[in-house]
Amino acid sequence: MGFSGNLKDFPIPDIFQVIAKEKKSGILLVEWKDLIVAYYIKKGQIIFARPIDKITRVYTERDFEKVIKKLRVDPKKISQILDRYLIQRLDNKEGIFSLIFGFIRYTCSEKVYIPIEQIIMLASRQLTVSEVRRKISDNMLTFGWVKEKKEILKRLQLSPVEKKVAELIDGKKTVGDIRKKMFPTPELDVDRALYGFWSAGLIKRLRKGKRHKPEGLTLDLLKRIIEKVKDL
Repeated sequence: MGFSGNLKDFPIPDIFQVIAKEKKSGILLVEWKDLIVAYYIKKGQIIFARPIDKITRVYTERDFEKVIKKLRVDPKKISQILDRYLIQRLDNKEGIFSLIFGFIRYTCSEKVYIPIEQIIMLASRQLTVSEVRRKISDNMLTFGWVKEKKEILKRLQLSPVEKKVAELIDGKKTVGDIRKKMFPTPELDVDRALYGFWSAGLIKRLRKGKRHKPEGLTLDLLKRIIEKVKDL
C-alpha cells in the first residue's frame, strides 16, 4: 500500500502530511536529480535516511536493525545524516517519489530525532505562491487548534513569523484577519505558516454554521410551494 508521483505536482509537505496521518511504517523513496535516497518511516516518523544505488535494494533489506549494523551507523550521527539527506533538500522541487507502507521491520528502540511536524514546518517554508494557494486561497478560512496536538507545538522550533501566526489562531480570526494583523510581514510567509500548521495536523479548518431548516416544513412541501408560486 502507498502511492507515487512527481514532486512538481505533489509538494513535499503534503507527502509528509500523509506519512504523519497514516502513522504507519514503511519507506519513502525519492529519486532526486543527483541521487536516490531512502527515508525510513516508523509509525509516522522519519527516523533515518540513506542514499542507495538501486531502488530494489530496500526491498531485499527489510530488517532495519540489520541495515544499521551493515552500514556501521553511529546513532549519535543520525541527526546529522537526516540534516544532510533530508532537511537540506526540502527546497528541491525536482524528483520522483514513491511511498510504500508495511514491509519494513523495526525494533522498539529506534529514536525519533526530528518530529515529523517539525519537518513539515521546515518544508512549508520553501513553498511557492502557487503551491500555497492550493490550500490557503480563501480569506474567509478560519482555523482552530487541535487540542490533543497543541502540546506538540511547544516542542517545535518555530520561526518568528510562525510564532506570531500561532498566537493569532483562535478559532475566530479568518485568514484575512491574520494577514492584516501580521502586516507588513509578506502574505506568502503568513500563508506558509498556516499551511505548515494545517499539514502537520496541529490546526483544523472550522466549518461555518449550518442553515436551519424552517420548522414544520419538509423539503418536499417546500418544493411544491415554490412550484405553486411560479404558476401564479
